[in-house]
Amino acid sequence: MRKKKIRKFLLRLHRRLIQRTVRLWQARWGERSLIVVLALAIGVAAAVAAALLHTLVTRLENFGIWLTQTPREFHEYAWLGGLLVLPMVGLLLSFLVQRYFGGPRYAKSLSPLILALNRRKTNIPAIEILNHLFSSALSVGFGGSAGLEAPSVLTGAAIGANSASFLNIDRRHRSLLLGCGSAAAISAIFDSPIAGVLFAAEVLLPEFSVSALAPMIMSSAIATVVSRLIIADNQFFLAINAPWRADAVPCYFLCGVVCALVGVFVIRAAYWTSARLKRQFHNPWARLFAGGGLLCVILLVFPLLRGQGYLYIEKLFTGDMVGLVGSAPLLSWIPSQTAILVILILVAIFVKVIASSLTVDSGGDGGIFAPSMFIGAFTGFAFARLVNLTGLIELQEYNFVAVGMCGVFTAVMRAPLTGVFLIAEVTGGYILLVPLMIVSSVSWVVARLFEPHSIYRKALAESNLLDENRDLTMLRRLPVRLNLMRDYHVLKLNDPLQKVIDLVERTPAEIFPVLDDNGRLLGVVHLEKILAVMLNPKVYNLLVVFDLMDPPLGMVSPDDDLAWAMANFEKYNLKYLPVSDSNGLFHGFIAKAPIFSKYRRMVQEVDGF
Repeated sequence: MRKKKIRKFLLRLHRRLIQRTVRLWQARWGERSLIVVLALAIGVAAAVAAALLHTLVTRLENFGIWLTQTPREFHEYAWLGGLLVLPMVGLLLSFLVQRYFGGPRYAKSLSPLILALNRRKTNIPAIEILNHLFSSALSVGFGGSAGLEAPSVLTGAAIGANSASFLNIDRRHRSLLLGCGSAAAISAIFDSPIAGVLFAAEVLLPEFSVSALAPMIMSSAIATVVSRLIIADNQFFLAINAPWRADAVPCYFLCGVVCALVGVFVIRAAYWTSARLKRQFHNPWARLFAGGGLLCVILLVFPLLRGQGYLYIEKLFTGDMVGLVGSAPLLSWIPSQTAILVILILVAIFVKVIASSLTVDSGGDGGIFAPSMFIGAFTGFAFARLVNLTGLIELQEYNFVAVGMCGVFTAVMRAPLTGVFLIAEVTGGYILLVPLMIVSSVSWVVARLFEPHSIYRKALAESNLLDENRDLTMLRRLPVRLNLMRDYHVLKLNDPLQKVIDLVERTPAEIFPVLDDNGRLLGVVHLEKILAVMLNPKVYNLLVVFDLMDPPLGMVSPDDDLAWAMANFEKYNLKYLPVSDSNGLFHGFIAKAPIFSKYRRMVQEVDGF
């Protein structure tokens, strides 16, 4: 009883204080100013959340190092046991957080978020603000092979969605605020405000106009400022000072092709691993221990696959091959350092995506964002080293590490601008801007030839839930049942022509349904046919509705979307389509003209801010 009273009090307070304040603000300063202020506030909150996640992962990594070092006091090789078990501990704890706090619809990928934004559904449970923080921190902090960017984006999106819902913001601006939170999350993690905005615009909200980017730019910028104040010394930063050479331009084009092929492999390997794991182990607990056990073995043999992998990207930039080889103590029995290096490079390129998929699909939480950059860095390094071994030209290997990151990232995410500016920002300058543009564009074009969709949109597109066509995407958001014409006059098969003529004289309707006694549609009568018969009064007493009726072409269901309805309009060249359910019961008509009007309003909502 007391809980109900408290809840009523809070609802009354929210209605009288919060919503009234919002209405007063909008009346005095306008809705746009409110969106700008909210974008700034969301940017601050998303930056704090990203900083908290970064801190949690760092603390857990240090705790894991302590756990693996302590057993050395008892036995020389006892630390290997801790190294083997820790990823499973992280997966188990992450799995429990998801299971008992996230619910059955817990999303570990951006695909559900992209689909929800595509359909203008912006309701995200408030608990998602915390779920992804703890779940991903446990997975990655204890050694799981995944990135923190996707959980951070989902957290930022939850902050934006719940802020909009709490303040009762207009529906057409809620997706924009959700994008503000996502952009701020990327900006805070990488200290890259431009890349954050471009990621939200290219991956999450590709249909928004340029004018709608302003709030996301503000949110991203303030997130960068806040994150620098909190975790300035620990942020991901790579420095490149050597300018690119013009004689290496052909190699940049070729590197773009290689990165595209690797990116296609990443997408297909991730889907194959996930499908195979789920097909073999239907029970989530069995999947946890089977996939987690395999992951633990892989990470024990190849520790460079643990976590996000940014430490090893830095080793590639600095040319620290000794440190890279030393990261695999269980391979020390191989006499050749070169052989170990080749094995590690191949593992980094072809096994990292499998380890990441095992981490996420076994029960952990994380994203493919960081793994794609990790794989790209090793791809670029391997490409440059192979070219240098030929003796044809001497390439700057550290530059190709950077462009390789950009190329594979673009091929996997299909976000070329994000790839260019992200790498340009995290490397401390725009000295490689031209090579980045070359590799990114080539990778994007070539990857689309083999795999038309990004890693986030592939499953949605193959399930016909998403389409790259903007018009179809908008029309798919609206079901037929919300656009029905229910004002119609029913005819029966044996009704005389005179009754039909009387209806035509009393109503402006252009089409009439012919129903049986159970309400099932038998056919339709068009006004044009009635008018043609009216020119010959001699047949008035000879014809009935059955003689005028046409079959119901292009019939759609109330649960179909407007994209399917428009396809039927074009196929049968009709102005009206009959709507019946699976049982044949007639629900009304859908008209072509109002759909175009609604589409224009939707375009105005998307393009406006």
